[in-house]
Amino acid sequence: MPHLKCVRCSYVSETGELDPVCERCGSSLILMGRATTTARETIESLPPGVWRFRGLLPHVQSESIVTLGEGGTPLLPASRLGKELGLTNLRIKDETRNPTGSFIDRGATIVVSLAKDRGIKECGCITTGNLGASLGAYCAKAGILARIAISPTTDMGKLYQMLAYGAQIEAHARHKDWRPANTHSLRVTAGNPYLLEGEKTTGFEIAQDLGWDTPDAIVVPVGTGGHLSMIWEAMVQLRASGLIKNIRSRLVGVQFPGSANMMSAAPVETRNGSKGSTYTELEESEPYFIEEARRSMKESGGAGLVTSVEDAVRATAVLARTEGIFAEPASASVVACLEKALRTGVFKRDDNIVCVITGAGLKDTKAVSRLSKAVKRVPLRAPTDVARMQIGETKLEILQLLTQGERYGYALWRTISMERSITTASIYQHLEELEVLGLLRKLGTESRGGRERVPYELTRKGSDFLRIAGELDKGRIK
Repeated sequence: MPHLKCVRCSYVSETGELDPVCERCGSSLILMGRATTTARETIESLPPGVWRFRGLLPHVQSESIVTLGEGGTPLLPASRLGKELGLTNLRIKDETRNPTGSFIDRGATIVVSLAKDRGIKECGCITTGNLGASLGAYCAKAGILARIAISPTTDMGKLYQMLAYGAQIEAHARHKDWRPANTHSLRVTAGNPYLLEGEKTTGFEIAQDLGWDTPDAIVVPVGTGGHLSMIWEAMVQLRASGLIKNIRSRLVGVQFPGSANMMSAAPVETRNGSKGSTYTELEESEPYFIEEARRSMKESGGAGLVTSVEDAVRATAVLARTEGIFAEPASASVVACLEKALRTGVFKRDDNIVCVITGAGLKDTKAVSRLSKAVKRVPLRAPTDVARMQIGETKLEILQLLTQGERYGYALWRTISMERSITTASIYQHLEELEVLGLLRKLGTESRGGRERVPYELTRKGSDFLRIAGELDKGRIK
């Protein structure tokens, strides 16, 4: 049975539960790192990805592994960005390449594989976005129902991902004590120790990609504090296993104003003394592992840095322009702090620095709107406006018309063509694409007057999409 340590009171316990908390103080747990005799050659003989490191991860039966090809993301030289910032040895660990565009896929493959191994039929979570999208994808692959409660600040791009994966969405829960209706479900939070085990593989890959060595510094966005903590744990585990000789890396965490301070117990304040406004998941995350993050930075000789949301948005554009990587602002925060860190002596010009870019920019529609001059000229005041960006004006109008009852393709065309010029062929193409997405369905072919007609109706998923957009628009989510 695995040994787990509380991140707050350090109590060590043994449990086989997949969603354990400390029995003394109720805080999150992490698995205690295990040394292994796995050789470098054995690891390198396996296909790239998270499961290449299965000898360093919780045991899962081979037939229960649920994978979408996560991990194995590139460690890219960032010479153009480095030149602009004054750094000569800058690299990007590009986690946007994961299946759902987020580093959380590394953890989701572990959690959902363990759930499948245990015969669990339903997983649930409450999320601001990336966790729900990732859990939805892996549950879909495993044939496990995903029941996801969203918060009012959930980005529509991520919500659309969840719906596309067939997740059941609840738009009324926000508090952290929420649990799925089925008591036999697995509740997954960002504090799940097995989710963290998968995120640890980011550190394994960085060391392997550097020829089983470590960089001078690794810069990581800090939301829960878990990813940074697990990258440090990965380095410690590799050293204990003899896979690397020494750890040279300083762990540097980056956060926004208003977050739980990595270097003290107080929240970070903005220059005018007020907390930062809610904008991204980096601000929204529960700081489950903030104490562990502080310990990791202290042990590694690292530091905690603060950058503004505005600077992170600007860094998103700089990263895209120089290296062709479009990141969420929460991810680009690691780029936003580099110039100041060099100027204040946190980094030296020739330090070997790895920046971990944790999520893709197209998952954050607010980032898209801030970066696009065209969108700036058309204010997006409502989630239905964002929905138009996600599926298009015509598709959204088709879904809204179907809320009135089933309709034929010709009838839909006639209604829409009264407002603008559009062909029947185009309408049927939109209907086909919406059917593929599961937002509507055909009801069978009817023959009338020697002609065949196909009625369409809205699916539950399509209703959910419109309902949630409307509820978010009217502020009815509590």
